[in-house]
Amino acid sequence: MKRGLERKLLITGAVWNLITALLTIFSYNSWFNRQGEQQLKNADMETMIAGSQMVNNISSIIFIFGLFTLIGALISFFVAVKLRDNEIQKKVMIWVGIWTVIQLLSMDILGFLVYMIAFIIYVAKNKAIRLSNPKVEEAISN
Repeated sequence: MKRGLERKLLITGAVWNLITALLTIFSYNSWFNRQGEQQLKNADMETMIAGSQMVNNISSIIFIFGLFTLIGALISFFVAVKLRDNEIQKKVMIWVGIWTVIQLLSMDILGFLVYMIAFIIYVAKNKAIRLSNPKVEEAISN
């Protein structure tokens, strides 16, 4: 079976993750720093020191999350490119399943839907490949 639809969905998900990662790293992170700086302008010295540390820590977390999403997007793109037709690749299934859960936990609903649909179609086609190829079924059961 051709894996064209799964490939397209994984590439779409990877592009979506790339866009959100770049927005998180560059736009949201800098906006958060500016807003934190503005809020601390009129504070006393002790509050300013503690607040600036807190803003820096949260800014680091935002940057790390964006970087994590960027790496996940690159891995998803690589997985989509290496997807082989008429084969059951368990590592692909594991990656797409784990990344789907991560998308849900990060509240990225659009990313979750794209990866969930790709995961469901991939699993369904795996079943069809197993039923159409008895040698695959023997290799899996052993």
